[in-house]
Amino acid sequence: MKKAVTALCLSISMLFGLTGCSGNDVSVFDSTFSAKDAIKIEEIDWNVTESILDGDRIVSFNYTNNSKYTILDVEMKFRQKADVTPEQLSVFDELKEDRDWTDEEVADIYILGYNRKCADPGETVSNSPCCINGTYTYVENIAQYEIMEPDMVSVAFVGRNGKGYTMYYDFSSQTYSEATQGGHDLHEWSDKALCKNLPKIEAPAVSVTSDEDNCFICFAYGVSADYFSEYVRAVKDKGFSNIEFENSTHMDATNADGLLVSIRYDAVDEEMRCRVDKKDPGT
Repeated sequence: MKKAVTALCLSISMLFGLTGCSGNDVSVFDSTFSAKDAIKIEEIDWNVTESILDGDRIVSFNYTNNSKYTILDVEMKFRQKADVTPEQLSVFDELKEDRDWTDEEVADIYILGYNRKCADPGETVSNSPCCINGTYTYVENIAQYEIMEPDMVSVAFVGRNGKGYTMYYDFSSQTYSEATQGGHDLHEWSDKALCKNLPKIEAPAVSVTSDEDNCFICFAYGVSADYFSEYVRAVKDKGFSNIEFENSTHMDATNADGLLVSIRYDAVDEEMRCRVDKKDPGT
């Protein structure tokens, strides 16, 4: 299964608002809490398996959280093994032809295994597609993964005082590191007039990426399908009763003041995106 080659935007940096536009200081440095010592790689019991997602075969990155912290996001990069032969690289022949890639580009292919479902201690999360080169091109079969080995992993988790932290592990050097920014606020919101038209989102993590007078955008993580439905109902109750489009994962609506709201849900990542725009008077 292939999708358009588009860079993944819902990375750990976005999860913690590092690329956001909210104008809030979300970094809270705590020298007494060490993210690199909080979770060890052995506590993330990960595996890569063949699976079925919405009727399509995928190669899935799964893990069980055996740490004492709630994990928000795991991203593991797999690189090609040093002894990979040209014959083994033939597993990418179809992709090479479709993309018109050179032999050198094929030799640089890597796989990103990621799972952005929130996992409480002891919980297992699965059915998250592995992708080629960190894009929306899915790994087609397990043979493509079998010529890889783990390279680096990033783990975003809820640490001390409910702040978000990131731990990194390098499989080559077997060393740990952590984000230099320290802990981050996991529950961003806005106090501007535009956002007051929305019910506040209650989720394990909410990141505001645009907080302007005419546009508000946020992403919520660890959101169930039931919560998405409840939130859509709450938005309608706030006055967005003119429904322009609605299905089980998407709703567009306007209110009497001409504000436009768009709410989208991604079941694979358990992520919800909410956007409100002030309509241009000239339109």
